[in-house]
Amino acid sequence: MQKKFNLESFNLFEFLKHQNAHNCNLPFFLADRHTYQNAHVNFPFRTFAYGIGITYTGKGDVFKIGSTDYLLKAHCLTTVGPGMVCQWAGNYTAEHDTVYFTEELFEGIQANPFLHSLPFFFHGGNHVIQLTDEQVKKAKALFGLLKVLKDEKEAIPGIVYSLLMLTNSFHAIQNGKPKNGRVFRSEEITHAFRKLVGEHFTRHKEVAYYAALLNITPKYLSEVLQVELGKPAKVFIDEFVMMEAKSLLKQTTMSVQEICHWLGFEDASHFTKAFKKMAKTTPTQYRKG
Repeated sequence: MQKKFNLESFNLFEFLKHQNAHNCNLPFFLADRHTYQNAHVNFPFRTFAYGIGITYTGKGDVFKIGSTDYLLKAHCLTTVGPGMVCQWAGNYTAEHDTVYFTEELFEGIQANPFLHSLPFFFHGGNHVIQLTDEQVKKAKALFGLLKVLKDEKEAIPGIVYSLLMLTNSFHAIQNGKPKNGRVFRSEEITHAFRKLVGEHFTRHKEVAYYAALLNITPKYLSEVLQVELGKPAKVFIDEFVMMEAKSLLKQTTMSVQEICHWLGFEDASHFTKAFKKMAKTTPTQYRKG
C-alpha cells in the first residue's frame, strides 16, 4: 500500500487569492492578465481547484497540462481540474478571464455529481477548445456577472454553475462535429492513453503496458501519439513523470527519497538519474534553483 504524503504544501489557488486580496470567505477566485504578473510561478504546479478560462487575445501562449502542450490563442476555452500538474511557458499576458473554484462552492446545491461527470476537468479530457465569436460573447457575459457580483456569496455558485453548463454545451458541440473515422480513432486512442497515464504512471512507465490496455501494439500507439501530440508514447510518459517530480520538488517539503517512492522508482539513484537525463540537473539542485 502506497504511503500517503502531503501534496498541498504550496496551493496556488490560495496563494493567488491572498496575493490579490480576493474575498477569502468564498471558495472561488477570478483571474485576469494582471493576476500572474507578480506570482513568479514558473515551475510545474499541481492544481487544487477547478478552472475555466477564456483567452480573448494573443497568437498563442504554450500551456502544458501533464505532458500535453496546448497553444492558447484568441477565443480558446481552457479547463483544468484538481490534481493536474500544469506549467506556463513564459509569461501569460494575453487578455483573458479565468475563474478558479473548489467543490465547496456548491455545498448544499447538489452540483458536485454534475461537476464530476465533466471529462474536460480530468486527465484524458479535451482541456483546450476553440470557440466561435458568439460562444465567446456568451461566456464573457457570465464572467461580467461574476465580476459585478464577486462579493455576493449567495449569487456566485449559481453563476459559476451556469458557466459550467455553458462550457459543457460548448464541448458537446465540439464533440458532435463530423470527423473522418480514422482521425476520430486516433483522437480516441490519444484521450484514452492520456487518461490511463494519469491513473497509472506511478506504477507503470512502460509503453507496452498502456498499449495492451488499449489493445494495440506499442509501435502503433507511438505512431498515433507522434501525429496527435508530436511525441511518441515513451517521451510522453517520461515527461509526465518529470512534471509530477518537479511539482513535488517545488510545492512540497517531501524529501527526494519520499518523492522517489511516491513516483514508483526503485530507489533514489534511479530517480536522480532519470531526473537528470530529462531536466539536465539533479532533483536537489532543481529544488534550490
